[in-house]
Amino acid sequence: MTKTFDLSHVCFQGRPAAGFRALARRGASRPFSPSRTTILSDEPATGFVAWIIRRAGLNPSLYRAAPLLRRLPALLRMLKVRSAEDAQELLQNRPDLLPKAINSLLIGVTEFFRDAAVFEGLRAEVLPALAARGRPIRVWSAGCSTGEELYSLAILLAEAGLLASAFLLGTDCRAEAIEQARWAVYNAGHLEAATVKKYFGPCGNSWQVIEPLRRQTHWKVADVGQSIEEGPWDIVLWRNMAIYVNPGPAESIWNRLAGAVAPDGYLIVGKAERPPSGLGLAPACRCIYRRVDRIVASYQDEECA
Repeated sequence: MTKTFDLSHVCFQGRPAAGFRALARRGASRPFSPSRTTILSDEPATGFVAWIIRRAGLNPSLYRAAPLLRRLPALLRMLKVRSAEDAQELLQNRPDLLPKAINSLLIGVTEFFRDAAVFEGLRAEVLPALAARGRPIRVWSAGCSTGEELYSLAILLAEAGLLASAFLLGTDCRAEAIEQARWAVYNAGHLEAATVKKYFGPCGNSWQVIEPLRRQTHWKVADVGQSIEEGPWDIVLWRNMAIYVNPGPAESIWNRLAGAVAPDGYLIVGKAERPPSGLGLAPACRCIYRRVDRIVASYQDEECA
């Protein structure tokens, strides 16, 4: 489950939390009853989903409709309205609610060290291979959500003595998710006590990633469906996103991501995902693919369908 955090009581290094309180305000155009939340028909629902994605500056044709429609009831409950039509009317009148609405629709499922076997493969196989090359390690997490995945890898790099020279970038299309990743305040209760003690400090009722890890991580609002961060990257993480993308755009993204991976670099994917053949990627260990050739189609000028 993706974690949600009440940040209204936290002051981040002297920065007031008013922005988070403003984003948390809820509104409604009429009385709301959770039991009466309805989607009147597929057509207006689909039209509303496309409308809200466009309002966020994203391309609706990138996403599969079915997963987004499954999220629609949760979005309506969050907005306290009964239908897609009511939701669109509310958001037109209350554009300040749009970031929360986008977060509810494009919810990013993430947690620290999600799928432990993948991070064990990174620790035992990938990082030693990259360290042997004797150069700084560059990592890009595409669709990083609220940052737990990239900070997990930063912890592995720190444990291996490789963090100080590394460059880590996280990108996500949701500005609110990037804001939370940048401030790095989480509920770390499920992590081992030794990890929390070494890599987190108390922050209100939550925990903040320590400054040396935050210093090596960089964050940017960007949509992987529209642009690829300039490589080469030693590690690219694109996990549990391809399953939400239409086949045509997904193939284009796979191709461009493979092109951004350095020779003998690694692409990390989700458990239910597999890169297309012909990209010069070979399985290395669980959910981890190594780039084994340099013949990958150029991605610089390619547009996502």
